[in-house]
Amino acid sequence: MGRWHDVLKVMTEDKTRTLSRVIVADRQVIVCQGIGSLVDQMEEVALGPFATDLKTLRRLLGQESGPVIVILGVRLADADLATSLKALHKDFPHVLVVVVAEESEFAFIRAAIKSGANSVCMMGQILESLPRILGKLVVGHSLVPTDILRRLTNDTSDALSRREHEILGLLVDGLTNFQISARLGLSENTVKYYLKAIYQKLGVNSRGGAIAKYVAGTY
Repeated sequence: MGRWHDVLKVMTEDKTRTLSRVIVADRQVIVCQGIGSLVDQMEEVALGPFATDLKTLRRLLGQESGPVIVILGVRLADADLATSLKALHKDFPHVLVVVVAEESEFAFIRAAIKSGANSVCMMGQILESLPRILGKLVVGHSLVPTDILRRLTNDTSDALSRREHEILGLLVDGLTNFQISARLGLSENTVKYYLKAIYQKLGVNSRGGAIAKYVAGTY
């Protein structure tokens, strides 16, 4: 009996080692725990550790030797989404990334897809969508949920969103990033992200260029 127990133990350990490990990264531990509890119920993947900042995420990924999937929130404690995605693509190109965002953060979903995320998921649909997304990723297929594809198709991504119009108006009024963040209740990193999106949509690379287009009405 003891020998068969050892054989079964080895078989179980071998199966576990072949599974993709999932690391959940978000600045809020409670979000990591919530997503982690869902991942832990899946047989196709193995739940790994959590990370609340990019430094920790880098360290954890450096310790992994097998296939890894990162479920990434739009903000870490020390980095915004753009910074996190750039770091992951540069230093860990083999890692698959799924970006999760709230309904009000759809701009981040669009940006994640443009930045090469393997998949995206809205928090409101996570119970239904995430298991399907992870199931596809482990067999080499990326999946973008139908509702998100529909929004992306119908979305005029080059047009400024209501929030971007608001931030551009405050920019014209001469407010600094800090003042804009305080006025709108956003972090400075989030304001910087919105400004990058505004510059890209307007085809400019500076505050002055954005203001000039606003004043001229050519946007």
